Amino acid sequence: MAGLSALRIGTGLVTVAPPKCVSSILESKLLEVMTDPMPDSSHPHLSMEAYSELLTFSQNKSALGIGPGLGVSEHTTTLLMNLLPQLSVPCLLDADALNGLADHVEIFANMQFPPILTPHPGEMARLMGGSLSAKCINEDRLTIAKQFAQQHRAIVVLKGARTLVAEPGGNIAICPTGNPGMASAGMGDVLTGMITGLLAQGVPAWEAAQAGVYIHGLAGDVAAAVIGQTGLIASDVISAIPQAL
Repeated sequence: MAGLSALRIGTGLVTVAPPKCVSSILESKLLEVMTDPMPDSSHPHLSMEAYSELLTFSQNKSALGIGPGLGVSEHTTTLLMNLLPQLSVPCLLDADALNGLADHVEIFANMQFPPILTPHPGEMARLMGGSLSAKCINEDRLTIAKQFAQQHRAIVVLKGARTLVAEPGGNIAICPTGNPGMASAGMGDVLTGMITGLLAQGVPAWEAAQAGVYIHGLAGDVAAAVIGQTGLIASDVISAIPQAL
C-alpha cells in the first residue's frame, strides 16, 4: 500500500526492499512497483545481514520510507540503529520502525536529515517512554507533538482526528481534511507512501508532511463522497489520490 500510494502521488519510480523470502509474494501483487530483495537471515525480519545492501540501496534513492511491514525484533532495531545515521537522503519512519526505536529516540537527532515520524497515539505513547496512555496523548495532542519535535529534531505527524504536523522550530499545523471512515487498517501505510513520494519529488520535509497529510485526508473525503464512510478501506483512498490532486 505504501508503494502504490507513492506512485499515485506522482513518484516516477518506486522500489520496495523486502527480505528475499517474501519478495516473490510482493512481486505477484505489485505490477508497477519494483522490488529489490534484501538478504535473508536466520531471523524472520531484516537484520544486520542486510545492512550493506540496504545502505547501497539507499544511496541510489531520492527518499526512503521505513516501517510498514518491517516487524519488530532486537535484530531489526540493531539494523536501524546502525543504518539511520548513515542515510544521506530524506527519510520517513512509521509503524514498526517507530515501535522498534521506542527505547532509542535519541537516534532521531543523530540522523543527517530531520526524519518525518508518523505515529498514531499508541505509537506516540511508546515513543514517550510508555509513561502516558494513548488517551492521555489525545488529551494534549498539540503540546506533545510540538515538544517531541523540538526535543528530538524531528517532524512529527501525530495521526488522528485532526492530524497534527509539528516541526523542530516550534511551528505546528492542523489538518482540516479526512473523515471517521478513515479509521481503518492500512490508512497509515497509505500516508507513508504519499509523504515519502513527495519527498522523492524534491518537496522539503516540512511542506511534504503537511501536503501529504492534507491530500491523504482529501482523498479519503473524495472516496467517501462516492461510496460512503462505512466500509471505506485503504485501497479506496489510494485510488482517489489522483482526483484529490
